[in-house]
Amino acid sequence: MYVIGIDGGGTKTTGIIATYKGEVVAKATVGGTNINSTGKKAVQAELVKLVTNLKESAPDDFKQVKRVFAGMAGAGNTSNQEALKIMLLSLFPSGVNITIDHDAITALYSGTIGRPGIVQIAGTGAITYGVNQIFERARVGGWGHLFGDQGSGYAIGRDALEEAFKARDGITKPTLLCELLTKHFGKDELPDIIPNIYQSENPKKLISSLTMLVMEAVQQDDITAKKIIQKNGAELGIAISTVVSQLFTQGDKAISVVLVGGLFSRYDILKESIGQTIKEKGVRVEMIFPKILPAGGAVVAALLEEKVDIDEFFLETFNRTN
Repeated sequence: MYVIGIDGGGTKTTGIIATYKGEVVAKATVGGTNINSTGKKAVQAELVKLVTNLKESAPDDFKQVKRVFAGMAGAGNTSNQEALKIMLLSLFPSGVNITIDHDAITALYSGTIGRPGIVQIAGTGAITYGVNQIFERARVGGWGHLFGDQGSGYAIGRDALEEAFKARDGITKPTLLCELLTKHFGKDELPDIIPNIYQSENPKKLISSLTMLVMEAVQQDDITAKKIIQKNGAELGIAISTVVSQLFTQGDKAISVVLVGGLFSRYDILKESIGQTIKEKGVRVEMIFPKILPAGGAVVAALLEEKVDIDEFFLETFNRTN
């Protein structure tokens, strides 16, 4: 039996044809398919391209595909899920079962390989998403940078700018962030960086990228930067603890938390503040990182929907043939 797993993001979309044993027979990558930001026509064009590429790569295997599972950014509501499903239905024979779900599921299963747990995604934005043993779900965050995304790269970058300008105005004590920001933008004075931010094509992404300056300041023992990391790490810890309490009965076994996103490239700096908050909340978790690609998580989800048990050789086979 063959399945297709699709991981649809804002900048790229990956699809994989795999067997029930985890053997990858075809893989293709196209552009972004977030229906909220890309638009229906553009998303449909990319999905057509993706499926066509997969079909051309393994035509005989494609004919035997039984299930498609697509974890898609922007598929958090019913209307978007229905629209995406209609697009994919037109690309496959009538006997193929198609499931559209939130891309957090594919991210979760990339670490737990189909087992219950929580995924903490923290990049430009942030969302905490969990699934328990009876497939109940809970979510915290992911509501966008204007009134959510606490603990994200954007939140840290925004806090860095706020604290730097407070220090510049004399409201708070001096911080290394002022120097790092002006140097980063190639300016002499902190106010000179304002046009670079407000006139940027993507201010959210730009502000998020300033996280690296905060990490650098932490390594140089800057008190303000440490407070920013403590604050945002605590937000992530609160979100994780909340989802644990909503979904799981805490026993002896720690709950797996998959850490996904660019922010966790510096987990060494975030680890203490996240862990301390979780400890204070009285829950036990085990932090893990993805073991396979997110599209592999979609393959796992597809197999689970077909009632296929994921055995111990799946992970080895997938990573060997991917």
